[in-house]
Amino acid sequence: MKNMNLPAYPKRKMKGNIGEALAQYVLSKFCLVHKIDGSNDIGNDLICELIRDESPTNLLFYVQVKYSNKNPQIRKETLEYWKDSPVPVYLFWIKDKNPTPIYSSDNFSELEKYYKRYTPILHNPQKHSSEKFKLYEELQFKRDLIIDYSRTQFFKGYAPIIEPRDFLNMNEKMKLEFRQYVFYIKDVIPEYSKQILSQSWLHIFTSAVLLFLRGDIQSLQQAKGSIAMAKKYLKYADEKKVFIFEETLNVYESKINEAIQVLNANKK
Repeated sequence: MKNMNLPAYPKRKMKGNIGEALAQYVLSKFCLVHKIDGSNDIGNDLICELIRDESPTNLLFYVQVKYSNKNPQIRKETLEYWKDSPVPVYLFWIKDKNPTPIYSSDNFSELEKYYKRYTPILHNPQKHSSEKFKLYEELQFKRDLIIDYSRTQFFKGYAPIIEPRDFLNMNEKMKLEFRQYVFYIKDVIPEYSKQILSQSWLHIFTSAVLLFLRGDIQSLQQAKGSIAMAKKYLKYADEKKVFIFEETLNVYESKINEAIQVLNANKK
């Protein structure tokens, strides 16, 4: 009988803690797993960092855990929070075979474990609205994690270079048939063409500034060419800010031309 004078630990809370503990156990085999205190939980139960050959990789991802007998859903507020996440996000589903309260005799290690990728869904809901739960398997999850990491970079306008020993060991990469250098994931990069093109002028402009700072005639000539190219790619940038970007490019174009003139004059 429940003692009304004592604090309650309801079955719902107990079940949630067991689900998180099981997900933490599974992911701890190849991740540093940080459990978020319930009072600070605004959509994520775990923050994980991928480990490769006993070393942290700085590849982070978020996990929300559900332990239930029914297909779990994510709240609209959480989806809104996840939309601009700088790291991949996943829903882990520990499938409970018993719709009735938890029994101590349950063998939780044998419970079915699934996960659902939310990064592609949130980035392109029209194309990925049919994304389903996948039966959890470590190597397959790692493959999805690398691709979803690339998605988060594409979403910010960057095309990441994943080198041979980044994130996974070579044996795992060979099994997953990742190329030696993964400059992009070819089956998803077209989805992010708008974001990548919108930032293309900025990458070229940054190179121009760095070349300008070197100050020698060859670097200045290259900087001048880079500024001209950045202007061509500026048409893909945010239309509302193009006039500000144009002003910045013009300022540096003048600085580069002046520096070239000074160097040429000093030669005479």
